[in-house]
Amino acid sequence: MYNNLHLRANVVWFSILSASAIRASPLIHVNNEPEFYISYWWSRPEFLIRLAAIAGLVLLGGVFAGLTLGLMGLDQTNLHVMVESGTDSERNNAQKVLRLLDRGKHWVLVTLLLSNVIVNETLPIILDSVLGGGWQAILISTALIVIFGEIIPQSICVRHGLAIGAKCSSLVLIIMYFMYPVAYPTALALDYFLGESHGTVYKKAGLKTLVSLHQNDGQDGEGLTEDEVLIIGSVLDLRAKPVSKVMTPIQDVFTMPINAIMDRETVDKILLAGYSRIPIRQVDDKSNFIGMLLVKRLITYDPEDKQPVSHFQLSPLPETAPDTSCLDILNFFQEGRSHMALVSTNPGEKGGGIGVITLEDVIEELIGEEIIDETDVYVDVHNKIKVTRRRAQPLPAELQPLLKMVRANTNAQHAQQEQHRHRQEMFSRTKSSIDISHSNRSLSKPVHSAPHEAISPIEEVMRGYGAINQQEQQQNYDQQNNFRDEEQGQKSNK
Repeated sequence: MYNNLHLRANVVWFSILSASAIRASPLIHVNNEPEFYISYWWSRPEFLIRLAAIAGLVLLGGVFAGLTLGLMGLDQTNLHVMVESGTDSERNNAQKVLRLLDRGKHWVLVTLLLSNVIVNETLPIILDSVLGGGWQAILISTALIVIFGEIIPQSICVRHGLAIGAKCSSLVLIIMYFMYPVAYPTALALDYFLGESHGTVYKKAGLKTLVSLHQNDGQDGEGLTEDEVLIIGSVLDLRAKPVSKVMTPIQDVFTMPINAIMDRETVDKILLAGYSRIPIRQVDDKSNFIGMLLVKRLITYDPEDKQPVSHFQLSPLPETAPDTSCLDILNFFQEGRSHMALVSTNPGEKGGGIGVITLEDVIEELIGEEIIDETDVYVDVHNKIKVTRRRAQPLPAELQPLLKMVRANTNAQHAQQEQHRHRQEMFSRTKSSIDISHSNRSLSKPVHSAPHEAISPIEEVMRGYGAINQQEQQQNYDQQNNFRDEEQGQKSNK
């Protein structure tokens, strides 16, 4: 009897365990004979449909989550840069994403978030109908959402957000209009309270930091070198830098009074200074400037004339205030009216000059380095730092024969030019001596000795280049006169 009870209990327990997996089908009559068949629950169409729905919801949730991070992580300023300077694929993708975001970034954000929430809330409901509810549905839905709906898609979209966003832009636009009644008003409210998003706009300090982060000495051909970073930073600081920080103090400026005599000593001093423009001041006031003298006007000037500075035409010397920005003075120099300006405490009035600023000073601030020419004595006039010029490096041994050949050819050319010039001088001297002999014939008594006159500088220079000396010139005079006397005697005899 105990065995019978034990057997019945096992049958009941097996029936309970298989109740959820085995269900009896409706009665089917075949040839008027009822038949039964047994079907498992995972083979039913309802289960397959729900399984496909679960997979689709997980994929949609991943798409929405990835697009939310990918599209919202794209900066519109960076997209505009890609449109202008990117590759062909980057330009096409950036244009598609920009067309989508220009409709409203908050509208796109609300649409993607709302779609993702709907998917994530629908997934546990379907799992509950499949698994029968309980903690199993919650655990499985959470695992699916976190792994396949958040982590994997967002990791992919962070790296390839532009390309994926461009591919899915049409799908997102359709969903945006589908959820327009809810998403668009919410987006308008966000625009009102938070403001519209137009991309990142950097200030000058941020731009300088951004540029410095791209410095890699140009190793890949696209990076920025140290000089490029320095120049870009100097350009960004040009507007904020006043001319008083750049100017040359008036006590260090080479100036001249209006009554200065331009004799040999003064001209040599100007040439030794090496400046192309010289500010001219009043005699009694060293801070009152009336113009500037262009040194190129002295090319045709003879220092023996000893003319005062007032004899020359002076160019106007513009004046500016000490707080004028270097960018404004650069724009003024670009107009071509002057490349030098006087920094004055009271521009337009007498006196007040405290310094001078030139185009070279502004360009030095523009590139962030000093420009040293052949005549500069100081690198920094303010700190009296003198120029340290590099010594000439020895020529490599393999170039020595070439240098000797070039020097030989150059010396030969100079010798030929010197001979040609000497012949021309001899010819001009001979011609001039003949003209002088013609003029001497009109005198009652021929001149047999050259007068002891002062030698002109030109004759002295010509003699220095090998022209005939005074004795040879006298011999030429005598020969020409004797020849002409003989011709006169022969004619008279005939």
